Amino acid sequence: MTKYSILWLFYGLLALLLAACGGSSTPTPLNPQQIETGKAVYDANCAACHGAQGAGEPNWKAPDANGVYPAPPHDSSGHTWHHADALLLQVMREGSGMPNSKMPVYRDILSDGEMEAVLAYIKTFWGPEEAAFQQQMTEQWKEQNR
Repeated sequence: MTKYSILWLFYGLLALLLAACGGSSTPTPLNPQQIETGKAVYDANCAACHGAQGAGEPNWKAPDANGVYPAPPHDSSGHTWHHADALLLQVMREGSGMPNSKMPVYRDILSDGEMEAVLAYIKTFWGPEEAAFQQQMTEQWKEQNR
């Protein structure tokens, strides 16, 4: 059984558990093929700054000597999971919009499908609580932007 098959099984079991407990926000099951594509794209375009396992750069909350903020982590220790899918995809497409960020603009480099695959892969860095919270943020964004 591959790591991605185990993740797929884990998220399925988590969804059943939350449904049984009356949870209103369950993580969307992750697609193993999309995750494999996302890993390849992430490794080629994101890992150099955000780390192979999404740990980010040291001292990511403080600007460096040039006033540039280091790349934040995408794992549970960071803030990526606090944001809806739409915002995370926008950051990939357009850059962060934050002053002094070195986040590149990927709209002319990666397809929408590749960015969605990267986001699916990033979600494998999160624990079940972060995944459920992020799914709730995504659902709230969809409700507010109908």
